[in-house]
Amino acid sequence: MSRSFSIRLDTPAHDMAQEEIGKQVAFLAKGVGNIRFSDAGSTLHFDALDTASDDLAVLARDLSHKVQRGLRSLERKVVFRSATVDSPRFLGDGTHPDILMVGDGQAILSGLPERLFHYFDRTCQAFGAPWRPLSVVTPTLIPTKVLAKCDYFRSFPQNVTFACHLSEDASTIAAFRESHKLRDDLEPDVLKNMETPEVCLSPAVCYHVYAMNQGRTIPAQGTVYDVRGKCFRFESTNMRDLRRLWDFTMRETVFLGSREYVLEQRDKSVEIASSFLDDHGLAGEIRTASDPFFTAPDAMAKTYFQLSSETKFELALSLPDGGRLAVGSVNYHSDFFGRTFDVRVEGEGAMHSVCAAFGLERMVYAFLAQHGNETGRWPEIVRGAPEFAGESD
Repeated sequence: MSRSFSIRLDTPAHDMAQEEIGKQVAFLAKGVGNIRFSDAGSTLHFDALDTASDDLAVLARDLSHKVQRGLRSLERKVVFRSATVDSPRFLGDGTHPDILMVGDGQAILSGLPERLFHYFDRTCQAFGAPWRPLSVVTPTLIPTKVLAKCDYFRSFPQNVTFACHLSEDASTIAAFRESHKLRDDLEPDVLKNMETPEVCLSPAVCYHVYAMNQGRTIPAQGTVYDVRGKCFRFESTNMRDLRRLWDFTMRETVFLGSREYVLEQRDKSVEIASSFLDDHGLAGEIRTASDPFFTAPDAMAKTYFQLSSETKFELALSLPDGGRLAVGSVNYHSDFFGRTFDVRVEGEGAMHSVCAAFGLERMVYAFLAQHGNETGRWPEIVRGAPEFAGESD
C-alpha cells in the first residue's frame, strides 16, 4: 500500500526547478515515486509507502525551496531548435519487444534496439573524428580517491555505486560461505563482512581522462580524447526503462587545453550536434541544463554561477508525453579539473576542459519514440546504415 502527498509550493517552480526537484525528491525516503507537478508548477505530488511519516511533506517542501533558491530566476537559453521541434511526430513510445528490463535500471538490448545502439555508438564516435582524438579504453571501476578529488561525494552522494569485497580473512570467508548455503539471496547484514570500498563504479567516463593526466603539462594546441565506457548512477525510483538507467553507456569526446581553445571546441561541438539532430529528423533543442556537471550542495552560489554561466548545454529531445529527454550534453568545467589534478597547459595556467557526452541507451529510447519500430519509416541516414543492411519490416 502507498499514500499520496500533495505539497503547495510558496512560489511556482519553473521547468528547470521541476526537473531538479523531481530528481531529488526520490531520495527523501525509500519508496518515494510517481513524482509530478500540477497547477503550472505550483503543486508537487508524489507517492510514498503507507508507513511514511508526515514529516516527509515538510522535507519535500524544504527541498523544493532549496532547489528554487539555488536556481533563482534562471531561465533556459536555447541555442538551437531542430527543424521538426514545433511539429514533432511520434510513431512509437520508446519501447520494443527486444528491450528487456532485468532489474532496477538494468536493460538488455537485442535485435533491432541492439543494432540501433551500435549505430549511435559509431556515429557518436564519428562526432569527434574532425579532431583526430586519442582513443582510450577506461576501466569500469574508479578509485574512491579520484571521486573524492572531483568533489563527487559531497556533490552527488545519492548517485554513487560502491564496489566492495569480503575481508581477506579465512574465517570471514568461510562463515560467509556457510551462511549462504541455503539462501537464495544475500543476508541482510552482509556489509559487516565487507572492507571499506576502495573503488566505485564510475559515474562518468571523462573523470578517468582528467585523472590520467594528473601532474602533466598539456600542449599549447590542446589535447582531445575519444572514450566510451559504462557509467553507473543510482537514481532510486526515477529509474525506469531506457530513459534513466542505473547501468548505462556513454560515448564522450573530451577536450583539454586553454580556456579559449576548449570554448572554441564547445561551440563547434554544439554546431555538429545541431546538424546531427536535423540529419536524423529528431525533434528537440540544445539548451542550458538545469543541473551543473559538478557542484557541492552546500554552495548555492556555486550552483547558480555554474548554471548562469551556461556551463552545460543539453540535447533535449521531445517525447510523446510532452516532456523532454536529455540524450547528451556539452559541458564546460572551467579550470576545475586542471586545478584538481594539477594539469597545466604549456605557456598557460591550469588546464580548462570541455566534454561532449552522449548517452547511447537514451538515444535509442528517444529515436524509437519519435520514429517508431518500423525501419521503413526511419530517416534514410539510419535506414541505409551498415547496421541495418538488408533490414526488412
